[in-house]
Order: sequence, then structure tokens, then C-alpha cells
Amino acid sequence: MIHILTATISSLCLLIAAVWTTTVVAAETEDIIKYRQGVMKSVGGHMAAAAQIVRGKVDYADDLVYHAESIARTMQTVESLFPKDTDFGETRALDAIWSQADKFKQVSDEARAATSAFRDTVKANDKAAFTAKFKTVADSCKACHKDFREKKEQ
Repeated sequence: MIHILTATISSLCLLIAAVWTTTVVAAETEDIIKYRQGVMKSVGGHMAAAAQIVRGKVDYADDLVYHAESIARTMQTVESLFPKDTDFGETRALDAIWSQADKFKQVSDEARAATSAFRDTVKANDKAAFTAKFKTVADSCKACHKDFREKKEQ
């Protein structure tokens, strides 16, 4: 009797785990997409704020290190934001991210290098250098968006 009860409970647990795992995977994929979008929007926010400082439009120079560091840290893991099977639903990520993975990695590596160089020149307080490096960061963002992000509908 105990063996039958144990086997029944074990089977029931396996069934619950299978159903729960399937539900979690689907929800997790949608959550990953939302997380990715939030992270990328934060990069855009830091870029917009840094642009205002670099161009001398606002006097928040003390905040530039924070923005540069935030951008560089985020770009260190940008590829992890695009795992397999997160190319559906409410996303502007193009299939090229996955179908041209080597090119996406190359563009990501270039963005990582650009954001790190920008951060380093900001920390060194080298205004001429960080102004030039900021343009390099902006260009690396544009290059990635050109090939790997769907254009917004106007």
C-alpha cells in the first residue's frame, strides 16, 4: 500500500513539475523580452543624458561618470539579453541577431570596446577624448540598430 501511495505521489509530482515548467518557460521568455527592453531603454536614457552633458547643454558634469559607467557595464552583457527563442512577440529585435550570430557578436564586441573607452576617458576627465569617444559609442549603437533592430513605424 505504501509503495502504491509513494508511486502515485511521485507521478503526481512529476506531472505538476512538467506542467509548471512548460508554463514557466513561456512566461520566462516573455519576461526576458520585457527585461531586455527595459535594459536597452535604460541605455538609451543614459546615452541621452550623457549627450546633454558632453554637448555642454546641461551642467551635470559630475554625473557623466555614472552614465558612462552604466552604459559600459550594460554593454558587457548585451549578448546575454538575446537568448535563443526570444525573437517573437512585442519585440523589435530582428531575426538577424540569431541567424547572423557572428556578425552580432562582432558588433557587440565593438560596442563593448567603444563604451569602455568612453568610460575610461570620462574617468580620466579628458574632455576632448571623451567627446570623440562618445561619438564612437553613438555610432556603434546606430550600427547595431541598423542591422539588428526593426525600424519604428512612423
